Amino acid sequence: MDDIDFAILEHLTQNSRIHSTEIANDLGLATSTVHKRIEKLQSNGIVKQFTVLVDPVSVGLNITTYIGLRIEQNKRINVINKLKNINDVLEIYELLEPYDLLLKVRTYDIHSLKENVLHVLNNIDGVVESNSLLTTKCHKEKTCFLVRK
Repeated sequence: MDDIDFAILEHLTQNSRIHSTEIANDLGLATSTVHKRIEKLQSNGIVKQFTVLVDPVSVGLNITTYIGLRIEQNKRINVINKLKNINDVLEIYELLEPYDLLLKVRTYDIHSLKENVLHVLNNIDGVVESNSLLTTKCHKEKTCFLVRK
């Protein structure tokens, strides 16, 4: 990746709907050059997807919960694969401490958290312990912030 790729990514992270022509005009490049670079960023897995960041509360997803899991290490892959199939689990991270995995979960209410996530977690072979942190309000959420080195 060079400075042009980073500049294109900066534009896309601000507005993923921005047209290649607008990026090209801002950077003094041909539209075809920007388009090809965006395709290359996608094919190389740098740009995973173009998406919309929705305000979860506006669509009724009122509960954001972080869940720390302790798991049996020999069942790690199976546990992670089962977690990937739970719709309300948005993100899964491996940790060094104090848990093995950290989940970010969004649900409509406490009942759906219990039914769709917590009960499912309790029935996954290899999950030893779970601890939940329910949030009350989000003050900042972004996908990422790019800083050139």
